[in-house]
Amino acid sequence: MPASGSLTATLISRSEIAPGIVDLRLDMQVPPKLEFRAGQFVSIAVSPTQTGGTNPRRSYSIASPSDQGQHLRFIVRVIPDGAASDYLMALPLGAPVLMTGPHGFFVLDGQHVGDIVFGATGTGVSAVMPMLSALARESASGRRLLYWGVRDEEDLFARTEIEDLCRAAGCVLRLFLTRPPPGWTGDRGRITPAIVADCSGLTTPTFYLVGNGVMISELKRELMARGVDRKKQIRTEAFFD
Repeated sequence: MPASGSLTATLISRSEIAPGIVDLRLDMQVPPKLEFRAGQFVSIAVSPTQTGGTNPRRSYSIASPSDQGQHLRFIVRVIPDGAASDYLMALPLGAPVLMTGPHGFFVLDGQHVGDIVFGATGTGVSAVMPMLSALARESASGRRLLYWGVRDEEDLFARTEIEDLCRAAGCVLRLFLTRPPPGWTGDRGRITPAIVADCSGLTTPTFYLVGNGVMISELKRELMARGVDRKKQIRTEAFFD
């Protein structure tokens, strides 16, 4: 696991990729390249000019591949009147961004003896994106599946990119909408019942659950009730967006 420390980067682009969801791109400055594992996050100082006390920070998963640590990407949900959102949306291009990291243990296991199952909601899928990039460089020992759930079709940000990542990684992608429009041909409802229903057909699965904390708690409980080992087979990262 890479050691964490103080980091400085420069904001080079900011674009809205779905309603209320922004794609931030940063170039690393100190160090010039960040060594991290797919799935890890950094903690960004959102009021670096504040004097006295501890500057508030917010944690964001790195959405860019782990072998491209010179350039970092974050996919962020903008919270109205949120301190972090206000700061990041007002930050001028070229401004320095102060961070610490990398942090977190939501990373791919060194080996998988069976199937790999990703369950993600909302922007939580951003933590899965670099994992898919990493898996594309490894031969598959079992099936790979991604269940991604959002409310509306317009919330499926970077859909084509994620489809391409899944294709390269040999991962089956299932898209779930809780408010599907007329004519929607994908899955409907929440991802939890679908993953539970498919559980019995999996071979020695490892589950990576990321996104809504309620989803993670419910799904973890349902999986454990079906004999899935919490410590050996379930990895989690809660997003609060």
